[in-house]
Amino acid sequence: MSPVDPVLLGLSLGATFLARSFSGDKEQLVPILKAALAHRGFALVDVISPCVTFNDHVGSTKSYLYTRKHAVRATEADFVPPASEIVAEIGSNQTTTVTLHDGSVVRFRSVPANYDPTDRAAVMSCLQDHQNRGEIMTGLLYLNENVPDVHETSQTPDTPLVDLPFETLCPGQSALDALQDEYR
Repeated sequence: MSPVDPVLLGLSLGATFLARSFSGDKEQLVPILKAALAHRGFALVDVISPCVTFNDHVGSTKSYLYTRKHAVRATEADFVPPASEIVAEIGSNQTTTVTLHDGSVVRFRSVPANYDPTDRAAVMSCLQDHQNRGEIMTGLLYLNENVPDVHETSQTPDTPLVDLPFETLCPGQSALDALQDEYR
């Protein structure tokens, strides 16, 4: 069974901004993070980042499995062995192979020039095709700018809730009855 792609999961959960990048490609990652923060809807950014802290792989003497098998009750967790920074630029419409500290390899592919991030069905199909080829697509993957923000959806007032009178916040039994009648 293949692992669940967080971006495909985000698409199925209704995210309206989906992007993925590699922590070693700051020229791509920084603008994506800025755009996600400015987006009005549900933004999900998947950042692929190799972890040198836990060394949780077969043969490691610092993994959880090794620790459990050898009955060590506590581990030293305040030391991270130095490792060189992994930097890679993911060029446009090409595959970039990155070798991680443990020797494993990840293949990144940027979105093609004609890629349309607003076509939800095409985005899902494209992501699945690349996942089947063992490639991780990076860049802005899906965008729907025609979404209200949480305040518009919830119809929250401009006045902070702490400043509203109690009667407005708790309008009483008749208002609750009227609301419940809408659902009967």
